[in-house]
Amino acid sequence: MALLLPAIQNAREAARRVQCGSGLRQLGMANLEFEGVYKRFPSGCRISTNVPLSTSRARDESHRFFWSGQLLPYLELNAIRESLEPDKPWNEPGTPNYLSLQQTISIFRCPSALPPDTVDHDIENRVPGTYLACASGLVGAESAPSGSTAKLISDTDMDGMFFTNSEVRDCDMRDGASNTILVGETLYLDKVTGPDHSGTTQLVDHWYIGSPSSGGNEMSESLGSTAVPINGWRKKLDDIVTRGEIEEIELGFASRHVGGVQVIFADGHLRFIEEDIDPRIWSAMGTRMEGDLINEP
Repeated sequence: MALLLPAIQNAREAARRVQCGSGLRQLGMANLEFEGVYKRFPSGCRISTNVPLSTSRARDESHRFFWSGQLLPYLELNAIRESLEPDKPWNEPGTPNYLSLQQTISIFRCPSALPPDTVDHDIENRVPGTYLACASGLVGAESAPSGSTAKLISDTDMDGMFFTNSEVRDCDMRDGASNTILVGETLYLDKVTGPDHSGTTQLVDHWYIGSPSSGGNEMSESLGSTAVPINGWRKKLDDIVTRGEIEEIELGFASRHVGGVQVIFADGHLRFIEEDIDPRIWSAMGTRMEGDLINEP
């Protein structure tokens, strides 16, 4: 039994990794089908407002419609999408928006990530997700101290494929589709908490379809960045997370697979990225902008 148990565990993890990869491939194909219909990729996070967004910084608005919700018709989940009213609140009990966040949709949850079945977080019995769309390869923060003009993930002109009210087209990928990440794995880790750059205490939470949470420091609910290391959570799981470090974990791509994460690229190919990859190469994979691959000091 002592000899067999590790082999059984390894076989089960291999099967879970294959299932995770299959889900990512489906998400990749759904993105390509969406682009084929609308001639652009889904918005990373769609915010409806009667006041135009700033060209440099997104407004602090609630009720955001994620990229994952926009893909529902291309994942054979059109019935859910047709029930939604994305421009209305997500936190009113009994409404289709509220009920959609209580549905377990396996394609948005890696089986190896071990997320809880449900969590009472803004929504009763809300179901966490474990995939992030890539917003940037250069920016690794979603908040900043008061008065800062630093670029943040909530900005509306990011270098990745998905961001606030984004409408990135295939022709906008100057790095090429085979070099540009669409979606990758992450982990829901509500036990890992700490202050963000603005001093607000955050936990590592990720969701799908939509969210009632407001503010730029909640963009990591659905968006990630390759400007931060893979599996940064491993270094901080049992340590105190100092100011700002929580955002590296929130925005980071991560998994419980040994040694790295799986990501899907804009041409639909799946790749396992080792966590010790050169940070400059990892950064370049997250940006679509040729000639602006590395965030120079």
